[in-house]
Amino acid sequence: MNSQNHFQRKLFRPTDLLWAALIAAAALLLLLLFSPSSAKPTASIYLEDRLLGTYSLEEDRVFSLEECPGITFEIRDGAIRFASSDCPDQTCVRTGFLSRSSQYAVCLPHRVSIRISDGGEPDAVIS
Repeated sequence: MNSQNHFQRKLFRPTDLLWAALIAAAALLLLLLFSPSSAKPTASIYLEDRLLGTYSLEEDRVFSLEECPGITFEIRDGAIRFASSDCPDQTCVRTGFLSRSSQYAVCLPHRVSIRISDGGEPDAVIS
């Protein structure tokens, strides 16, 4: 028996193609299951635990809410921020723009918060 023939092998066996197809199908399935949501992020503004409103981040604007005197909000380029506040420490204003799901900013003296979500239902609510 020739040792050279013993180690010769075809480049592809028929089963190799089957395995490649199965791996490609599994990768495609995982991509579809774990791909980011196509929902547009929204900003929800709360006073304590009461929802004051939910706002699209698609239209640029500056606004205030009568329930939050002394605070101005700004939506620009798909993000929202506390533009100004009459609170003493200005931590909420220095937080800057929020644009990604699960980000939030809080103005503690006024008990106002901004929370970004992707429009889907939350995984859990803790109160």
